[in-house]
Amino acid sequence: MPSFGKFRVGETPDDGRLCIATVEDQLLRVWVRGETRWSDDGWYLEREMNLTKVYDSVPGLPKDKCLRIFSVWLSDMDAGRTGKLFIRTMGYGRYSLHLDTAKIERLHTKHGKEYGHPMCAYFHAWPPAFLAPEN
Repeated sequence: MPSFGKFRVGETPDDGRLCIATVEDQLLRVWVRGETRWSDDGWYLEREMNLTKVYDSVPGLPKDKCLRIFSVWLSDMDAGRTGKLFIRTMGYGRYSLHLDTAKIERLHTKHGKEYGHPMCAYFHAWPPAFLAPEN
């Protein structure tokens, strides 16, 4: 069982706004930070997607809802702002889910082994500006 919360924080692919993705009972929700008349303290629901059919397309994944909820969880959001979420399963591999197309793909390396973790799309400059000597 995963030892972390049911949400992941990231940025929207189109404009980089702060967003939170959650998956609960096979329902994906993406909340975006922004001011609208219908927002809840600056957060509004931008997307909602039922993942039942998406999970059904994964070979070998349990069909039983209780087993599926236990063995599948949201692991990360793509830092490269590609519109993908990463889904981890207990014993069935790691997958990337494209939010716009609902296409799920298994993550592989050239030799067929699973990735350990999704890759970060950028690197932090060293030293950071606040540690760099002033000229």
